[in-house]
Amino acid sequence: MRSPRTTATADARSVSPTGAVAIVGSAGGIPALIDLLRELPRSFGLPVFVTQHLRRGPSVLPQILAWRSVLTVGWAAEGEEPKCGHVHVAPPGTCLTVAANGLAVRDLPPASASWLGACDQLIDSVAAVYGPRSVAIVLSGMMPAGIRGLRAVRARGGITMAQKGASSMYFDLPHAAVDLGKADIVLTPLRLAGALQVIAEQWAASATT
Repeated sequence: MRSPRTTATADARSVSPTGAVAIVGSAGGIPALIDLLRELPRSFGLPVFVTQHLRRGPSVLPQILAWRSVLTVGWAAEGEEPKCGHVHVAPPGTCLTVAANGLAVRDLPPASASWLGACDQLIDSVAAVYGPRSVAIVLSGMMPAGIRGLRAVRARGGITMAQKGASSMYFDLPHAAVDLGKADIVLTPLRLAGALQVIAEQWAASATT
């Protein structure tokens, strides 16, 4: 069994100009996230940003994900530089966004509904920074969230994805992504990972030509 890779390694690649992935999920999102991340290879050429609905307080989500993935997984930190092959996870009770000068992590208001806005803010920020090379993915969840963000990605020519209903523990969140956010690709987490790898390889190839 692999040991967790929760810190940057000495040979970590620098941030790639080729694009980025934002993933949001709620109830049932963690098993889907595990299935998706474990299929991505160590060479995956994009940074991944995750906002998963978690209870406020201590959490071992990065360790859980790292045990099942060859990617480097850790809590996102203020000012951190996004890196390819790294999964930057929003800590519980925070809103993670991306800017040209690094990551921003701020505390959310105590109301539980504040997490819903955090999904849009993450995806919006990825769309603003990476434009047409943005990917937004909505996984299992009970309440619609991230719809405005998905529309922002589409408006900038990026790619939107959602988890397929049959594979979702709760389909409210991905269903809203399909129905209201107009997700371009709707697949199981395993197939979403395959689509991501194809996209990353195509963007990397076009960046060198």
